[in-house]
Order: sequence, then structure tokens, then C-alpha cells
Amino acid sequence: MKRSLSRALIGASLALAASHAPAATVLGGTSNAANVNPASSTLFGSGNVGLIFNGGSAAIDLAGGPIAQSDNAINRGPDASGNTYLKGSDINFLAGLILGNTQIAQVWRNDVVYNGDTTTINSVRQMIVPPLPFMPDFGGLAIGKVDGSPVYFGEWAPKGPNYSAPDNADLNMGSADRTVWYVGENPTASMPTLVSAQYNVVGINQHNPENPSVYQGVLTANYGSGNNSLTGSIVRGADSVNFVNTTIDQHGAFTNNSTISGHFYGSQAEALAGIYTGGSSVQDHVAFGGARQ
Repeated sequence: MKRSLSRALIGASLALAASHAPAATVLGGTSNAANVNPASSTLFGSGNVGLIFNGGSAAIDLAGGPIAQSDNAINRGPDASGNTYLKGSDINFLAGLILGNTQIAQVWRNDVVYNGDTTTINSVRQMIVPPLPFMPDFGGLAIGKVDGSPVYFGEWAPKGPNYSAPDNADLNMGSADRTVWYVGENPTASMPTLVSAQYNVVGINQHNPENPSVYQGVLTANYGSGNNSLTGSIVRGADSVNFVNTTIDQHGAFTNNSTISGHFYGSQAEALAGIYTGGSSVQDHVAFGGARQ
């Protein structure tokens, strides 16, 4: 009886986190829709940028869920060990009463500055098994946000064997189920004319929140007058992703018809995001996003 009551209260606390604002148009892509599927949010917010994890029933609002909640924990500060943990009170008051000091997840935030733009990367390592079937199975999650736009990109993996360890920056991105994704509001529906429009782009691959190392590069977009292309490279050390032969269609999507796919966002294509799915395994895949200069 006590367990049933606790579960009912947890469900009620999560329901309180939902809102009913008018829905934005949400569009994204994924390397494996069974693991991560972009959708309009239904939990921790409604009608915003969301993701469905691991075949779950709810689309988690990224801004209102893992980003806001991990930021709450980070703003509260680390515990005596120097680590930062998400707790029930970081979700809402009722969740705090129910879950108390339970360490739900270890969380981090990295601010990556490139050419004057700041890409914020929130990372979550879930430390518990969700007590209710509709609760999110975050596993290991890294979320990059494009500066100035509700556009997100990142990577996800299921919980690793040591998921409950008190201190571990390994998000289990070595898993064969690792998935890269992107999603944003207000996708470009009709491409504007672009002449050498440049984008400051950051890419995420095997993110280590305690020692972040990202891809960076400037991509150049041209659209109109028969030249509909996205060119350039993003680079990390000796590794690079080259956008050669990547074309842009009239509705704002871009692809090289094999390993690169993505979309522009905003009526004037103010941002872009996408994924690279080349290489020898899922560990080589990269999620990327950036703002127009």
C-alpha cells in the first residue's frame, strides 16, 4: 500500500511539471528511432522540443526537464564530495518530498565558446531505475544547445553496468546502442536566399563532461541561383567531418545522401543541426549544431 501511494505521488509530481502552452513546430532526426525519437514534448512541458527515450510513452521536454533540472542541481551546488547530483527537489516540491535525498543522477554543464557563440552542453548520468514505467530512462545523456535558438543536438546511451556509482563521468557512450540525435523548434520551411552564410558549428562525440573535447568548424551555406550547398568541415584533433557534396533542399533539409543529414531552423535559417553517421561503428557518429554568424 505504501509503495503504491508513493508511486501515485511520484506520478502526480511529474504531472504537475507538465504545461499546456501552444505547441511549436518541432522537427529533428536520429540515428536510431527505437532509442531516441524527436517529438513534441508531453512531460515537463508541452508542445516544445522533446525526445522519447528507449521506446517510452512520454516525450521529455528538454528545456523544462533534464536541462532545467540539472541546472537547478548545479546552481544548488556540489555535495561534500564535490559531485553534483540531481535530487527530487530539483524537479519540483512534491518530488522533493517523495524522493528526499535520493541521488537520481550525476549532472554536469559545460559551456563551449567558439567564435563568440556559446554552446551549452548539459550531461546527465542516471543513477536509479525509474520507479514508474512512464518515467524517462535518461541513461547517459549529453545535450548541446545552439546559442540563441531552441535547437538541440547530442548523444544518448543506456545505463552502463556501474550506473549507480557515486562518481563516474562515463556516460556509457561505448555502448552499441549509442544514438546521436538533433531536434529543434521552428524548422525552416522555405529556404531564404543565402550567399556565403557562415555557421559556427560544434559537434558532440563520446562526450566526457569532466574533460570535454568537441568538434568545431565554420560551415558555409549557399542557397539560390542554382547553388544549394553546405560546405566546410568540423574538426577535433586529427578527426574531421567533411560536408562535401552536401546539398540543401527548398524546405530547409540538408544531406549528402549517405552519412550527413540535418535541418535549418528559423525563418531566415538562423541555426542548423544534424548528425553524421559515417565511420566504422556507432561510436564514430557525431551530433552537431550551430548558429549563423
